Amino acid sequence: MVKSHKSRDLSLVLAALLLAVGAWAGPQEAKLPPNATDLVRQAMQHELKPPENQGEYFAWRTRTVKPNRTTLKQYVETPEGLLARVLTVNDKPLSPEDRAKEDARNNRLLDPKQMQQKHKEQQEDETRTKRMVAALPDAFIYQYVGTEEKNGHTMANLKFTPNPDFKPPTRESLVFQGMEGTMTIDATAMHLAKIDGTMVKDVSIGWGIIGHLDKGGHFVVEQKEIDKDNWQITTMRLDFSGKALIFKSIRIDETDISTDFRKVPSMTVGQALEFLKKTDQNGALAAKENFK
Repeated sequence: MVKSHKSRDLSLVLAALLLAVGAWAGPQEAKLPPNATDLVRQAMQHELKPPENQGEYFAWRTRTVKPNRTTLKQYVETPEGLLARVLTVNDKPLSPEDRAKEDARNNRLLDPKQMQQKHKEQQEDETRTKRMVAALPDAFIYQYVGTEEKNGHTMANLKFTPNPDFKPPTRESLVFQGMEGTMTIDATAMHLAKIDGTMVKDVSIGWGIIGHLDKGGHFVVEQKEIDKDNWQITTMRLDFSGKALIFKSIRIDETDISTDFRKVPSMTVGQALEFLKKTDQNGALAAKENFK
């Protein structure tokens, strides 16, 4: 589905999908399975397949908006993991002092043990996300609510409600028991294009000892194909409240917009850090030639 970076928080997500399919002998509508659940199952199986272009790496920018803080980060993928650098805070460049702090934060990743630990955490996030995606076909009851043609693809819109017979296989998937919403699947590409979900009841995790999410929580996640068979999350909206570890209140109010996806050469950690520095200094992605 998505690479490690985009795994982030997708564990909380799932609701509306754009389904696209296009054969060309003139516009031709995709043939959808009669049962909407079968379509979701096929799409999720495809999401979980390793992408054909596993040896390719990308850089992109993500703007994160929270109630009192807006940040712009540059991300870059490497064979050893994902790295990022803050470029602006509240739409202003970093001060020299804050830029030095970013240097110090990132330079610790030149220590192989630090980078290995970071990569391990990213892989764990990706594994959790994959488990959530794999549970989607069984977690809900799906209904078709219409289709539309978009750029030669047939987008299938679905509505989902909790499946009363669903037995959550993991702690993370407990959240599905209190969620309903809409989905859009791309039937040509067989990928999840959008999901929009709302918590329709409080959900406890770990008998309420570990925590719970409150009724009314909402999320939206959109994916787009940024390159052949490479889909990335471009929009994510999270609005949740609840409790963690019994007493600690949690509040998530965040919107992430990712843009400017570009292929980059395979880099070492050191090269990637220089790439991020040049992005910061120049306000634009460093040229590929710098890393040949």
